[in-house]
Amino acid sequence: MATDMVHVHNMFLRALNSIILQSPHVVKPGDIADLLAYTKTVVITIDAHHFGEEEYLFPALAAYTKNQDIMSANQAQHAAFHAGLSRLGEYCKSTSPDEYSHTTFKGLIDAFAPSLYEHLRDEIPTILALKVYPSDELRRMWVQAEKHIADVGSYDEMLPLAFGCMDRGFEGGRHKFPPAPWWVAWVVRYWFARRHQSVWRFNPCDMWGVPRPLTFLPIDI
Repeated sequence: MATDMVHVHNMFLRALNSIILQSPHVVKPGDIADLLAYTKTVVITIDAHHFGEEEYLFPALAAYTKNQDIMSANQAQHAAFHAGLSRLGEYCKSTSPDEYSHTTFKGLIDAFAPSLYEHLRDEIPTILALKVYPSDELRRMWVQAEKHIADVGSYDEMLPLAFGCMDRGFEGGRHKFPPAPWWVAWVVRYWFARRHQSVWRFNPCDMWGVPRPLTFLPIDI
């Protein structure tokens, strides 16, 4: 479960890094609209992940371990950045390209990013500490929590984001993540990604998990 959590957290970090690096160079109205849509999707996906944790994974772990506080520190960290993350999401939903301000946009990210990073870093040791419990049972709880991501977002937004932020070369390509059949990437690329195709220009990888040059980053940087 800890390895899967690392992959998910890395996905969030790659997406946010892609936004931070590219957003200063996005100036055309159509590109700004896609940037806002991409960022909104990142917010939705992070929310979906934490919704699954708080509603399903954390309570299941507390019940299984008979320790009601086992994930309390992680839940408190969620609260530390949730309001700032929500403000960014609202800005992306309510702002037109003409109203967009990169200064405002970056300020919204800067307001919660350190707390989010701290959480993404600190949660992994907490999960690793669960190794004293049977891995099959932990895996069952993880899978159950991840099933509920569609309660928060839609597959035609979250799946293209996820597959476009998964670096299959991470740690020498030793991991198979996401643990899905090979053809799923094709379905994501040619079905789910079609509706918002231009938005996925902001992904740091292609849908096969291969890193690529950032579209809006000047080549001389």
